[in-house]
Amino acid sequence: MKKLVTRKIVEKFPGLENHIHAYENMLLVHNALKDLDDVQSTFLKLVWFFEKPDQESFDIRLLYIHLENDWLEFALELITEYFREETFLIQNPTYILIKDDSEYFSLTQFADYLADQGLRYDRQKLNLYYGRGLVPDPDLVIGGTKYWSKKTIQHYKDQEEIRLKSKTEGEGY
Repeated sequence: MKKLVTRKIVEKFPGLENHIHAYENMLLVHNALKDLDDVQSTFLKLVWFFEKPDQESFDIRLLYIHLENDWLEFALELITEYFREETFLIQNPTYILIKDDSEYFSLTQFADYLADQGLRYDRQKLNLYYGRGLVPDPDLVIGGTKYWSKKTIQHYKDQEEIRLKSKTEGEGY
């Protein structure tokens, strides 16, 4: 299992781990595929492509025929990640998909995260701090909506906790 995208597939389908290298032998391919449903079979074929793209092809029609909703989104995200992170064929991405469970947070989600971490923030306060230049610039702006990465938000939270702690300790003298 060389590829990160392969590991992500195996996390969802642990039974596929035993078949990762089956593409090396046609008999193993047949045996690997015979007990899998269409979704599992599609992801196994995707694994084979990810592991040996110079030897294995992947028929993208399988996504259309066998996957829908969350499985289709998962497969497309993996394909995008593969070409961005593992092959570096997409070096300067020009689009990003923002989903509810993505690594990017809107201003409201940013404020909610800080509040969940015990900091007294709401959307208004965060927006005010942003306007004053006290909050880092967003990592993305899409259609006028600002988004911050999870890493940026965590760094800001850590800095804010340090600032508040030193302020509290300063009041104790």
